Amino acid sequence: MILREHLQKLAAGQKQWQTLEACTLQQWLDEQINNAMLLGEIANALPTTKLSEVAEAFLWEQAISSCLAKHEAAALFDIRALAKSAMEANKLLYDWRIDETEVNHDYISQETRQFLRWRHMFQSLCQQQDAVESARLVSLQIELIDTLSPDLPEQIMLAGFDRITPLEQSLFAFFKAKGVEVQRFETYAQQETNIQYQALIDSQTECRAVVAWAKDKLAQNPDAQLAIVSPILGNIRRQLADLLDDTFHPETLNHDQYEAARCYDFSLGLALTEYPIVQSGLMLLRFVLSKPTIGFEDVETLLHDVYWGSIVELDAKAALDAYLRQNLNASYSLERLVTQTNKFCRETNASLEILLGHLNMMQEFGRLQPQQRQPLSHWIMTFTTLLDNLNWAKSRSISSHEYQQKNAFSKCISALKTLDKVFGGVTALEALQKLTEVCANTMFQPESKGEVRIQLLGLLETPALQQDAIWVMNMNDQHWPPQVRLNPLLPAKLQRSRGTPNASTSIQSAFATLVHERWVASAKEVNFSYALKEQDRELRPSPLLNSLPESFSIQEAVAIRLVQTLTEQLAQPAIMEMFDDSMAPPILDDEKVRGGVKLFATQAICPAWAFYQYRLGARKLETPIDGLDNLSRGSLLHKVLQNFWQDCQDSTHLKAMDENQLTVAIDAAIEKSIQDLSHELRSNLPAQILHIEQQRLRQLMQYWLALEAERADFSVKACEKKYQLNIEGLTLNLAIDRIDEVPDGGIVVIDYKTSNAVSNKSWGDDRIAEPQLPIYAALALKDERVVAVCFAKVRTDETKFVGLSASADILPEVGILEKAKGNSFKRLEDWEALIAHWEQSLFNIALEIRSGVASVSFANESDLEYCDVKPLLRLPERQMQFEHNQPESSNQGPA
Repeated sequence: MILREHLQKLAAGQKQWQTLEACTLQQWLDEQINNAMLLGEIANALPTTKLSEVAEAFLWEQAISSCLAKHEAAALFDIRALAKSAMEANKLLYDWRIDETEVNHDYISQETRQFLRWRHMFQSLCQQQDAVESARLVSLQIELIDTLSPDLPEQIMLAGFDRITPLEQSLFAFFKAKGVEVQRFETYAQQETNIQYQALIDSQTECRAVVAWAKDKLAQNPDAQLAIVSPILGNIRRQLADLLDDTFHPETLNHDQYEAARCYDFSLGLALTEYPIVQSGLMLLRFVLSKPTIGFEDVETLLHDVYWGSIVELDAKAALDAYLRQNLNASYSLERLVTQTNKFCRETNASLEILLGHLNMMQEFGRLQPQQRQPLSHWIMTFTTLLDNLNWAKSRSISSHEYQQKNAFSKCISALKTLDKVFGGVTALEALQKLTEVCANTMFQPESKGEVRIQLLGLLETPALQQDAIWVMNMNDQHWPPQVRLNPLLPAKLQRSRGTPNASTSIQSAFATLVHERWVASAKEVNFSYALKEQDRELRPSPLLNSLPESFSIQEAVAIRLVQTLTEQLAQPAIMEMFDDSMAPPILDDEKVRGGVKLFATQAICPAWAFYQYRLGARKLETPIDGLDNLSRGSLLHKVLQNFWQDCQDSTHLKAMDENQLTVAIDAAIEKSIQDLSHELRSNLPAQILHIEQQRLRQLMQYWLALEAERADFSVKACEKKYQLNIEGLTLNLAIDRIDEVPDGGIVVIDYKTSNAVSNKSWGDDRIAEPQLPIYAALALKDERVVAVCFAKVRTDETKFVGLSASADILPEVGILEKAKGNSFKRLEDWEALIAHWEQSLFNIALEIRSGVASVSFANESDLEYCDVKPLLRLPERQMQFEHNQPESSNQGPA
């Protein structure tokens, strides 16, 4: 009605008129109470302190902790979650005017009894501090209004009151009794609405369809006002934003255009903790309070953060991160971080003076006894000073959005300074927790720029003006109507009988129907869509979409036009120019190429892998762990086996040992190995972990030596024997784990493996993916009579030899060439042919490496499982860009 009056005035040529007085219910109540207090009608009728949400939660936590202190399972309770449920239950009691006598019956549950105890304790704490929570404040204010004679208008319009509580109803009844006309605000004029329904494959398809729809609508009418609505907007927000940017604002992909004006706007922002600059400030404070140890993930975040310290040192800090990953465990102290940073600077001549100064400040903060209880304002001011000293938000010029986020963070800090009376004495960590909670509860959205044509709304929101067209998506039955969600602290029967929100399916359906009808009336064209599947699960439409027109066809709906991502648009240009860029520069005579045997292995699997990792030096960052990683465990086992066989020498001595003698020999080899590697182990391993590792090694050795004892006679000729080879100008430095000699003078080459995947199936291929033993047998020991080559798989779950031999019975379960599995071995007539095949294959691979072959080609993508440089191969992009044009060779193409 009011909207129609405004439109009539606009149509009559009026350009200005007096706006209506608009306010929230809480604002109106506050104004009336304040006026009554100024006029002397009431005095000190309300508590002086209004609790914020965080302060109220804190008092509830105190009340619950106090009541559960003597409970036998007190440590198992999630106090924060209980406080959240208690706040909700308390609000329901006030809003639905439910007296405790209605709740407190003999048949009530133990949970309800506990809640009533907590509530009494909470009210006692509020009384002590002369404080009041928001739910009770509204109730008290409405009770006071009934005793006053406020200056009321002739008419009050209710806007957005989809669900009127009994408490609100009592106030509106008071208005009517005073002669005030109370009406619901009619947002939109009645009109005929064109309603369409779409059933789409999944939620992702819905997002693509709705953006394509918006693009078409704005192409038809650039001034159109559109709305996209979803009951799960938070879940698909990022996907929708990316598609809208790809479609309408591809220029925002450039970092300097990221904050450019958009034609769309989300109605609600994100929690303040979702923004990087706020995450940075909270992370710095958490880092300082991380006692006694800090994790490498936190250190990584700290070193790569651009919002503090000096931006000039970013490259050096990135190098420091890689250094720390190699030289420290997964967790360590701040003092050890400072020590290693100084060591890094000495070894690399890097300059990190500002970082070291800031780390020293953090150490000084730790000496301020953050465990002491101080007023909340004391710690908040200390945090502010510390962030300022660490150059937070001052390392570079911040953008407009970042400036707004910083100001919002500062307001959260200021809000906490006034809550000393409520919180009392807290530790620094508790103060940080409260600051984090306030930021998490603060929704923030940067000020929108430009002319907004597309609004993205939650299902409970309503656009201020009537739209030209609306698309309501995700209308599946698991999303809409909302699921029943009873409060666990109040009797379910009571909630259903009083009609509290979320209490029953009928209540949810009635509420959803009201919202549904409002959306239908909010535009001339309304589209509803739902998904048919979510992964492998079939989905159903919302029961509110039960009036599908007879002509509706799912097959037709699935064929709706979908918008493409920017990547897909760029992958299908009008003209595709193919350029073969698979050749790297040839290796120069004075060029040193790293990698050794692994260089040959990766070249055989995928030439680009070898080029990126061993010629360009690209590698992934290590992931440190507390204790020994797999590589260190493998090195230690190798050392133990080396020391054992250097003492034992041959199978005769092994078989002559009794159980006790064998245990003594194994323990001696383990102790000597730990001493040999003490520079790598002692400084990093606690004594308890080292003891566990000794037990593991003892068990492994016993398993393995039992298998060695089954072999025919042999002697150990060499352990960790070093060789230097030159293959087509490529220098390889090798260390063969073990070389055995059998009685007839034949040589057995053994390489220890501790991984689960051990295979020799590629030895007959033209490209040998496991070239280590073939290099040893065909090149390093070319002048010896090699009669067997094998991997020694040493694991607690499986111990065996995996390889090939020239004749049977040399090694347990190692077959001869004629019985080798795989078609590639069938073309090899005898053992000498196998050795010749290995030599030729390795020379061919060496020629590839020298000539610069670096194509992204491989037999199976599973072979790249352990590729450190897989992102550089650009497999997803290659598949998207070249699969359509080269279907017959989708895994080959330019590097």
